[in-house]
Amino acid sequence: MLLPALRVLEKEARITVAAREPGLTFLKQAGTEGIDIEGPGWYRLFQEEPDLRQQLPVPPQDMVVAYLADTDGRIGRNLRAYFSGAGIHVLAAYPAVKDKMHVARHVCETLARAGLPVDPASGMERAGNGVFLERGRNIVPEKRFVVHPGSGSSRKNLPPDFWTAFLHRIAQEPALEDHKKVVLLGPAEEGMKEFFGKWVSESEDMVFCPRHDELVSLLGGAGLYAGHDSGITHLAAMLGTPTVAVFRENTLSLWHPLGPYTRAIHSRKADEACLERLLEAATSLLARVPPHRNRRAEPS
Repeated sequence: MLLPALRVLEKEARITVAAREPGLTFLKQAGTEGIDIEGPGWYRLFQEEPDLRQQLPVPPQDMVVAYLADTDGRIGRNLRAYFSGAGIHVLAAYPAVKDKMHVARHVCETLARAGLPVDPASGMERAGNGVFLERGRNIVPEKRFVVHPGSGSSRKNLPPDFWTAFLHRIAQEPALEDHKKVVLLGPAEEGMKEFFGKWVSESEDMVFCPRHDELVSLLGGAGLYAGHDSGITHLAAMLGTPTVAVFRENTLSLWHPLGPYTRAIHSRKADEACLERLLEAATSLLARVPPHRNRRAEPS
């Protein structure tokens, strides 16, 4: 969700991003430096009092923006000690519920209020119309569509048999009839391996915990991606892949995927009505994807 703002800022300032993996790998595309906040030395930021005998493992900065919970003010105090003379801003990571604002828009607006040259409207417009992540020079478009049937929370997930039904139905679409079906599973979906392992045949495949480059290749070269409210869904959308998503929780206004070809629906039930809505979203989306979409896309 930082990417729309970082893409605006990348030509305006030297950016250092301190974050956690795996997201840090992708944020590095818009920052001159990326630092893993789980690495050595970062524990000092969270101590009761700063220990200035050693600094945080990051170069001096003119401004520091922290999207971290700081209920007792400790992080702010420590940042002001470690970055003496810099502008310090400790900001809420999420917008207020009443605002019904996308998280990426919230980031743009809070950075603008902190004094950085970010125009929230143009940042979000670019996020909706451009490809924010480089797909890689070696990615070859392949005739496949990818389903990720999980997420970081079981509350967000429809059951596996919903996704096999979707795969069966969407494969009958003329635009995808010669495409291979691929089920993508990560660590949170290890319990689904047996279910989908029995489903795999010559025209289907299952991919479990691919490396970063393999994941980008799989998603970036796909003709269609479908999933839940998950980091993988956001990644597919920002790679420019036609992306459809089902949100079981009513958080579309905060988290809908950003990219040039996206559709998202809200449905709590894995019933026929949900399946039909998702199929309609996928087919209508594919109808507006230009034939040249699968050429390598440069970041906007």
